[in-house]
Amino acid sequence: MAANGGAERSAVETSRPAYGEAVIDVYHRREPWFSECSTHQFMNYVEATRSLAVLTSFRSDAMRFFKHITGVEPDRTPNITSRRRSYFLSLTFPNLVEALPHLEKMSEGVDAIEVRADLLRAAGATEPKGYYIPAVSYVADQVAALRRATPLPLVYTVRTMSQGGAFPDNAPDEVYKLLALALRMGIAYIDIEVTLPAQYISELHSRKGFSQFIASWHDWNGDMKWDSPIAKEKCEIAHKTGDIVKIVGKAGKIQDNFTLYDFVAKYTDKLDAKPIIAINMGPEGQMSRILNHTLTPVTHRLLPFQAAPGQLPFTRIQTALNTLGLLPSLRFFLFGRPIKHSMSPALHNTGFEVLGLPHTYQLFETESVNDEIGALLSATDFGGASVTIPYKIEVMPLLGELTAAAKSIGAVNTIIPVSTDAGRKLVGDNTDWIGIYKSILSLLPMEPIRAGLVIGAGGTARAAVYALSQLGAKYIYVYNRTKVKALELSRTFPAAPVFVIDRLGEWPAGSPPPNAIIGTIPADATTLAAGGNGLHLTPELFEYKIRPAVVVDMAYRPAETPLLRLAKATGSNWVTVPGIEVLLEQGYAQFEVWTGRKFPYSSVAPVVRERYYATE
Repeated sequence: MAANGGAERSAVETSRPAYGEAVIDVYHRREPWFSECSTHQFMNYVEATRSLAVLTSFRSDAMRFFKHITGVEPDRTPNITSRRRSYFLSLTFPNLVEALPHLEKMSEGVDAIEVRADLLRAAGATEPKGYYIPAVSYVADQVAALRRATPLPLVYTVRTMSQGGAFPDNAPDEVYKLLALALRMGIAYIDIEVTLPAQYISELHSRKGFSQFIASWHDWNGDMKWDSPIAKEKCEIAHKTGDIVKIVGKAGKIQDNFTLYDFVAKYTDKLDAKPIIAINMGPEGQMSRILNHTLTPVTHRLLPFQAAPGQLPFTRIQTALNTLGLLPSLRFFLFGRPIKHSMSPALHNTGFEVLGLPHTYQLFETESVNDEIGALLSATDFGGASVTIPYKIEVMPLLGELTAAAKSIGAVNTIIPVSTDAGRKLVGDNTDWIGIYKSILSLLPMEPIRAGLVIGAGGTARAAVYALSQLGAKYIYVYNRTKVKALELSRTFPAAPVFVIDRLGEWPAGSPPPNAIIGTIPADATTLAAGGNGLHLTPELFEYKIRPAVVVDMAYRPAETPLLRLAKATGSNWVTVPGIEVLLEQGYAQFEVWTGRKFPYSSVAPVVRERYYATE
């Protein structure tokens, strides 16, 4: 295994002996050796800034790479195995760096992003389409830049001219080299044309690892009929070659889509059927793109051009599916009291609107968990619910199953209806801990949590303890004014290093001060004034001064609570997380388990923050 990316740093390193030549020249001279003695390559860019965003993206990128190539967690979209509809965005930029500023918006709703290696073109290239071959090193740089910018898995394609692409038809050796590069870089999905010479397909299979092959065949001229022997033959070849079958035709009339639909139905009825991508190109084939279930290619208005004729945006497909009755409108709720000032409707309804999903989210405030809530849970159009105080425990008897997190925490803030062969069941989950976990990790991406402090002992405090345990905290201090409740909480986590303390600012003998603090009690229950009403917060809390540290306050209002205000005034190394940010993070997680879609952060978060601060 080789790790690339140190050349730039080594070039400016002064503590090592001089090479006598440019480090980059040394690297290029030795590169064939590196490739020969390694199975994979991870490429990292040495950034000019060491910002938190850069550190976070590096950590997630590296973890994803190593988890994929070792099989610990292959980099795949769960929507294929869960049989939900899945989509990928077909990028058509000759230089993918140009796409990065718009990537988050362009990829809203999709499950993967396609790299069209045949469309990549280095600056200054003059060869016409069908004659230009991008350098392997250029393609590798492009993939590395893209993967650093997105958490989504990649689909990697080298489409030849005869199959509707831009790569020369008479260069199978170069196609193989580029496909082998995709395996070395640990790309999730690799498109292999079944027309590639058999020896190359066999060699790629021998090095496949945990990547998945999309075995594809395209009838670019429109000669193939879906009920013809050729369609069956190409499907059988693709079935033997890949993990996913891809057959693309061209519609001359609307009826061609019905023939395609019958073809897919017959294939999927087979016991050994694999996921299949079957679509018709052209305007008359757009219906097939709407009906296709697995990895439908989509376009976006910000792309230079469509990768294939007839491609549709993700949002238009969702609207069409709803019209056809294949994506029913669902109702989502927030159960709790009081909730009239909640930002959750703004978060979820804006998310639905951005992705073109036909759903609604509304508040449902009652005096208790009663029959009205039971009726909503059993309604056929019930899509899911958020649960807040005081019902995070009371609602649990209405649920058929709890996730591991909800069981450990002993509280539910998310209800998910799940269809099974035996009917529908209601699953209780807890995403509060995810909001805390991600808020801390995003601010301290490379910093271990040596010790964490949780203020409070209610349901949210339990989520905080769980989050700290998942972050690997060696010490978790819990303080509550009623000590018996803190002791009860500690017994909930027998395997976690939980220590109940008697006084804020006093840590167990020989134990470090916390570098992560999580407040879980209302802001008006705290004070900075000695003798004031509420829990007195003092600068001793922020004793840790060595490296960056973080304080999270789960209190929803005000935006700057006494705890956060004290942190800013006491320690310059302490970064603060207001409750609205945790609300956003846990809401993103809810949205994704309900819809199976990545939350459109860049389009929604600014809207929610603006509405929140406007009401402060």
